[in-house]
Order: sequence, then structure tokens, then C-alpha cells
Amino acid sequence: MKLPSLKGRVPRGALQLAGYAHGRRAFAGPSTVQVDLTDACNQSCVVCWLHAPDLQQKNADRIAREASLPWDTYLALLDDLAALGTSEIYFAGGGEPLVYKRVWDALEEAVRRGFTASLHTNFSLVDADGVQRLIDIGVHHVTVSLWAGTREAYAETHPGTRPEMFDQVTDALRELNRRKVDRPITKLYHVLTAKNADDVPAMVALAQDLGCDAVEFAVADLVPGYTDHLGVTADAARRILAQLEPLLSRPAWRTPRVLGIDESVARLRALSEDRPPDADLVHTVPCFAGWTYARVMADGRVIPCLKAHRIPSGNLHDRSFSDIWHGAAQATFRQATRAVRKEGAFFGSIGNDEAAACGCERGCDNLADNQAMADRLRSLTDIERASLAVARRTPDWFAALTT
Repeated sequence: MKLPSLKGRVPRGALQLAGYAHGRRAFAGPSTVQVDLTDACNQSCVVCWLHAPDLQQKNADRIAREASLPWDTYLALLDDLAALGTSEIYFAGGGEPLVYKRVWDALEEAVRRGFTASLHTNFSLVDADGVQRLIDIGVHHVTVSLWAGTREAYAETHPGTRPEMFDQVTDALRELNRRKVDRPITKLYHVLTAKNADDVPAMVALAQDLGCDAVEFAVADLVPGYTDHLGVTADAARRILAQLEPLLSRPAWRTPRVLGIDESVARLRALSEDRPPDADLVHTVPCFAGWTYARVMADGRVIPCLKAHRIPSGNLHDRSFSDIWHGAAQATFRQATRAVRKEGAFFGSIGNDEAAACGCERGCDNLADNQAMADRLRSLTDIERASLAVARRTPDWFAALTT
């Protein structure tokens, strides 16, 4: 008896879990792809992986190139991602997305094709017309990377940027929140460093004052020998914890929502004990990034998790995204990183610290997605688990039936 085809009827998340069960293969595309439109930036934030003042000499060649994704390459990428079933394009990068010459076209094209368009920006290039364009295009999410709740902290974390820019950014964001109806959902994003460790109460208050939907805190991921002197010290971590721990009991319905507060507190507790920030987090769940996520860098490199820039899976200037996604390098990453316990030489190739035995412990930006997928995996029924066994043992037959 011929079995009925399940093509188009199996949720992408289930197909991703089937790929995880197999170990190397992908039966669906990534849920989210971060697209770095450009490496160029109009600011030099203190712990930026590319443009930090302390990294200017180290990164001089890359900064001088100001790589940007060619327009035709971007359109071809969207074609591939649509065919793979990707739902979200996350515009961020080594540089500032709004510096990209055709950024408004890029956002509009993503929305027109049905993707969720999420923009991570310093927001310093948004004026009144830009506010309206974000609304008119229908951008779904805007994350403003501010790193400060006051002018003084903004000046400390954005050397070379005039302090008055803080007012320009916050005024534009307030106006966006005032004009919008349902989107974009807005979030203030703060990377915690030695320069802004005592500004946390102002950061929370500012999000509420501006009418933002959410606020989120991250600890700085540092480059040893260059920016590590700017990290949150154990004493500073304890001071920040005194401000953030009370937010653990904040009702989830209150706005602004404090996103990832459990993880932020766990990271700061580790730092308060002079341990890597994610030492208590990354070893609690498997890594699903090889099936759920990819990052396209401005020079065309495709990397399999946000911090895997030293082990790219391929380059869009040589092959299509689909070929890279189903290629050998991506399969190797999946097989090597799918474990709960992140041990082995492969994990030393992830992140900014080349001497780290496990770069994931220095800061995993895919943690929230991994936690969500782990929850889904734990909730599977016996029938669903049997389906995963089929995907593991007979992947070609499973693929023919479902994709």
C-alpha cells in the first residue's frame, strides 16, 4: 500500500527535531537567518567585536574593506530561504544595518515576501521619516542596542559619539512607540560592561519612559587581550544582581517585559564567582543551532551559529545558501555540537576566545532557541519519538515522505 505524502503537512519544528535525531541531516530550513548587510558602522561601541576602539588595529583590514552583501546575492538568498521555509530574517551584523545603501529596500523586500523582519540597530540614523518608514514597511521587530539609560553612560559606551546622540535616539524611539499601532515590537538591548554596570536602574526606567515593549540585558562577550579589561567584574556583577534579581518576580504581563531575565541573572551569578558567564547554562540543553539558525556575514560567509565565524560552512559567493545548508561542513557542525555537554576540540573553535576549551561558555546567543527546542523535545509523545527513530534510521525514506 502506498503511504500518503506528508509534504507540507509536518511542522518545521518537527522536521528540525527529526534532523537532530539523525545527527547530520536537515529535513527543513532554519527558522531564523541573521543577515549582516554590511560591516560598515557609524559608531565604535566599546566592546563591539569589530569596531571597538581597542580592536581597530587588529581588525584594520576588515574595517577598511567595509564588506557589504551585494543586492543580487541578497535577493538570491531570500529565494533560497523562502524555498527552505525560513520564517524570520534578523538584520544585524558586524556593522550597522542602516548604513547599508539599500537597507529600506532590503527590509521592504523581506516583508513583501512574507518573512518576519527583525532589525537590530543603534537607531542613530533614524529620523522622523525613518520612523514612518519602519511603520509603513511593516517591520515586525526593532531592537535598539543602546547600552545606557543616561547620557553619561551612553558617552562612556560609545566613544567618539557626541552625548547629544542619546537624546536623538531616545526621541526617535519614543516617537516610533507613539505612532505605531501593533508593530514594530520595540526592545531596548543593553550589553553590560565595566562602563555601564551602575546604570542598570536607569536602563529599566528608560524602557518604560519610552513606551518600549521590552528590555533585555546581555553581558559583554570579550576578545582576550583587547577588550577583556572592559568586562563586568565580580564586584560589578554583584551590584547589578542587586538590581536585576528583584525583576525575577516581575509579572510576565507587565510592560516593558524584561526578556531573558533568568538567563541574565544566571550569567551574572557566574561572573560574580569569576566563572565564564554561560558555564551554568550551555551544558543543560542540547545545541540545535545547526538545524534552526544560520548567520550570513557581509562578506558572504555562512556560519552555523552566531559565534562560529572561525568555522564557516561556506560562502554565498561560491555556492547557494541551500547547497551550503545541506553541505558537508554544516553536517559536521551539527554532528559535533548536538550534545548536551559541550566537550571536545570542536567547541574550542567557537567564539572570540581562541584559547577557550568551550567557546560556548563565553556567551551563547542561540541559548533561548536551544531551550525552546529542548522543551519541545521533552514534550514529544511516544508516536512522535517513534517518528524521530524513523528519520534516524531511514532518512531518505523519511525525506521522501515529508519534504
